[in-house]
Amino acid sequence: MGCSTPFIQSENRLRFLLIHLVCLWGLTGIVYSAEDSEVETLYLKSGEYFSGESIGFEDGNILFRLPDGQVHSILLENVDRLEYQEAGTQSGKDDQLLISNDNAELPPLPSMINQVPVPEPLGVAPDLDEGVDEESAFGQITEYSDQCWEYVEIWTKRFELGGSYLAGNTDRSYVTTGLNLEKSDNNNLFEFEIGGRWGQSNGVRDANRWYGNATLDIARSTNWIVFFTNKNTYDEFENLDWRGTISSGLGYRFINEDDRRLIVRIGPGGTREIYNSPTLKRTTFDIFAELEFKYPLSDHIKLEHKQTWTPSVDIARILRVTTETGLLFKLDNQDRWNLRVGLLQIYNSFPNAGRKKSDYTGSVSLVYTRK
Repeated sequence: MGCSTPFIQSENRLRFLLIHLVCLWGLTGIVYSAEDSEVETLYLKSGEYFSGESIGFEDGNILFRLPDGQVHSILLENVDRLEYQEAGTQSGKDDQLLISNDNAELPPLPSMINQVPVPEPLGVAPDLDEGVDEESAFGQITEYSDQCWEYVEIWTKRFELGGSYLAGNTDRSYVTTGLNLEKSDNNNLFEFEIGGRWGQSNGVRDANRWYGNATLDIARSTNWIVFFTNKNTYDEFENLDWRGTISSGLGYRFINEDDRRLIVRIGPGGTREIYNSPTLKRTTFDIFAELEFKYPLSDHIKLEHKQTWTPSVDIARILRVTTETGLLFKLDNQDRWNLRVGLLQIYNSFPNAGRKKSDYTGSVSLVYTRK
């Protein structure tokens, strides 16, 4: 009996020691397994927080799994921030911010979370212009405007304005204006002109004529050209509501330089005229012939001359001739400002009833040319 009691006590002590060792090994395994995992902490605006793992987003909620396996769906509006850290580290060290309502620029989510786009942070208005680079868009607009301006700059632009005004025993007002745009190279030339003349004497209008013309010359490294032209005229005192001529044909450049030009154009054409008082509408098939001449007479004077003939083919008595001659007097060294003295003659062999065959208009105007 005396020996059995110590034996029993030793056996109980051995069992107790084994139990402690098993528990110690179990705890050690838990610690080591925890060191290999990452812990996320979800903080709510109410002050509560949960540890676990975020597994994705659904309908504006974040799905968060607790250590016991339960999955909670929490409204993003109630979330303050989401952080994760390696277990075993002190709070505040090696923490990484996943979601925060105080920061609009979030780092990417870790790979353990489903790759669902992170919604816009709460309290930040959505960017309606997302994906649009304002600076690049403005740069493109600037580039386009510069290109358009460069395209306009390659045109030679000429503006003409003149007139006279008298008051007293004689009441006389007269204005002449014109805009000429020209783009040319060694082969091709495009010219557009628009303008008119208006005047009145003692309160009665005695001049009201407007025009718009366009000419295109196409060449292929030779002096021969193919041309297309369209001329339009309105003249109140010719009782002319509209005269339009269109023609195409061949031409030849005898001289084609910056300040010297001699070009002849010939081809078939057609003319449509609409008169009033009395009303008359007629269309004729014509032969179109034009002479264009520019030449400097001296260092300060330049001659300009253009004459257009449109004799009718089907009505032999109809002949129209427009002749415009001008002298330009140079006013500056850059040849931009000139004083122009001009004479315009319009001849129509078959005018409207009660109208004369010829009209003459003299003008003095100031001309500005931008090259």
